[in-house]
Amino acid sequence: MKIVSIIILLLCIQINSQTKFDKIDGIINEAYEKDIFSGVVLIADKSKTEYLKAFGYADWDNGIINQTDTKFNIGSIGKLFTQILITQLIQEEKLNLSDNLKNLYPVFNNESDEKITVKMLLTFSAGLGDYLQLTEFRQEPNRFRNVEDLILLIAKQPLLFEPGTSTRYSNSSYVVLGGIIEKLTGKSYYDVLKERILNPLGMNNSGFIYKEDQVENKAKGFLVTPTGNKESTYERMPNIPTPAGGMYSTSVDMLKLDRSLINDNILLEDEFKVLLHSRFNEDVNLTWTELLKLPDFGLGVAGGSPGWNAVYDQNVASKYSVIILSNIDQGAEDLIKRINAILKGENYQPLRLDLGRYIFTVIKEKGTSDFVENYKEYLSEYNIVNDRILNRIGYQFLYEGLNDEAIAIFTVNVKCFPNIGNTYDSLAEAYMKTGDKENAIINYKKALELDPKNKNAEEMLNKLK
Repeated sequence: MKIVSIIILLLCIQINSQTKFDKIDGIINEAYEKDIFSGVVLIADKSKTEYLKAFGYADWDNGIINQTDTKFNIGSIGKLFTQILITQLIQEEKLNLSDNLKNLYPVFNNESDEKITVKMLLTFSAGLGDYLQLTEFRQEPNRFRNVEDLILLIAKQPLLFEPGTSTRYSNSSYVVLGGIIEKLTGKSYYDVLKERILNPLGMNNSGFIYKEDQVENKAKGFLVTPTGNKESTYERMPNIPTPAGGMYSTSVDMLKLDRSLINDNILLEDEFKVLLHSRFNEDVNLTWTELLKLPDFGLGVAGGSPGWNAVYDQNVASKYSVIILSNIDQGAEDLIKRINAILKGENYQPLRLDLGRYIFTVIKEKGTSDFVENYKEYLSEYNIVNDRILNRIGYQFLYEGLNDEAIAIFTVNVKCFPNIGNTYDSLAEAYMKTGDKENAIINYKKALELDPKNKNAEEMLNKLK
């Protein structure tokens, strides 16, 4: 009788597992059909890969399909690799979280740089901004081919706030961390990355790929425009990988990283795994074994840029790690919450049409004035958590020549986030596209009033005088 009961229990577990993955497969297929996702999904438990499938096209223009070993740009997940390298140097007693930037990197020689610590750089509280938004970088990105070039640019920029008094997502901070790694090792960041992480783990399909590199089995990033067209971001976006992000990897290679961070000490000893997983919180007084037993323990990171989106999620509660690599932007982040809910046996929200596509259908049916007037009602089911969401969509409309529609979206973004200068800057740019200099000046002035360090607004106002 006991043997029969055990067999029945095992069959029930297997059926339940199949049901979960059937649901996951269904929702990924739905996302693909709705043009929300194209890429690879890998789900693994502690011992084996339970799900691994590719969807869509690596190159939509040429009809090349995605494979499970296709290489994808993983965006800011690259910051995790920089965090691991910094933690290794701390483990080797070559670096401390409290070390200040001025001593580590003499090119940062202002008085305020003495207040910036390694921990502040890691936790986005140093006051550094985002080099990707700097006019000098955007005009000639190919001038900045290595870490040192970027640091010389970053070091000239004023701080956004007093170090340690606030937080703001910062790509510049991670380039600086890459510079510290180079200083302490005497090698290029990429050489250190290969020697300390990629080669030891056998991540042979991961690394830096530049725009001009001819690489087999590499996806291209695509935007799905508001009208439903798929446009490659290859020509539009400079692909310059840095310690802040932009490296390429595969789902299987990312699983190798995941297994090492959980199961072995090839990269980090247990004590320093705690430091990494606790986001460099030195007050966490738990062993690695104790940390693993916490129900909310895990490590979730995401990365993206126009045409790309990636998620790596350790989920202890569901006992799975999930890796999603997408060559349609936002595709991975749309799926991860729903996949995790299915793995935990929880309810999840149905997939909605991409926000840009949805707004296009609303404006096409109701008009721009109605959308602006009733935006709260129209956007109520979408989680507009920050100004970047509508800002990105507004620029998609601009690129497609839908200037009036873009103005409507940027206007709504101003209504949603009236105290953020960049919303006015974007609205001003849209007005410029239509030749409406009067409204462009009004909004550039407002952008500069809210953010006196907005160089773009300042330069545009000088041109418009």
